[in-house]
Amino acid sequence: MKKENIGTIASVEIPRDFVATGPAGATPTGVAWEMVFANRIHNDIEIVFKYRGVPINEAARKVLNYLLHKQERDSLDVEEILALHTVLGVATVGDNQFTNSSPPGSLEGPRFHLDRIGVRKVHDKFVLAVEGKFSNNHAYRGIYYPAGAEGRVMEELFLEVPGKYQADPFIGEFESLLGSIKWRR
Repeated sequence: MKKENIGTIASVEIPRDFVATGPAGATPTGVAWEMVFANRIHNDIEIVFKYRGVPINEAARKVLNYLLHKQERDSLDVEEILALHTVLGVATVGDNQFTNSSPPGSLEGPRFHLDRIGVRKVHDKFVLAVEGKFSNNHAYRGIYYPAGAEGRVMEELFLEVPGKYQADPFIGEFESLLGSIKWRR
């Protein structure tokens, strides 16, 4: 199913096995929003489009802009990951083994294990690409991209698959979705 005007995305093909679970549109600016599509059979498997509505700090914005204006990269170094902490979300993906030195599994431990972070091209735009697992064993694959004229706020598009399911078939559907994205100009 084709969806249009989801934040900075002009159009995208949602996999046919996924249905919208919330509001039909996601066009507000200045406030946080998310648009969720759940798998028809396993409704706890979700594809989420998200806009936080809060500007990232200037240092993180500069690092992100530098990375996204270069070339594709399979991985980032630790200093770059640390600089992108607020871009990734301080209480979610950004709370990982590189940004949080508390022991994994402890009360203060990282909420996310970062398996891979790099820069990839989706259609004609460079994005931050992330893979990993949350401490609740949910697999995550997502992209982050700047929104707005100055790129001070972030949008995120991700797939989250609980550990009780095999993630690979859904990752294939998510990759097809990414391949269908047309960006707003």
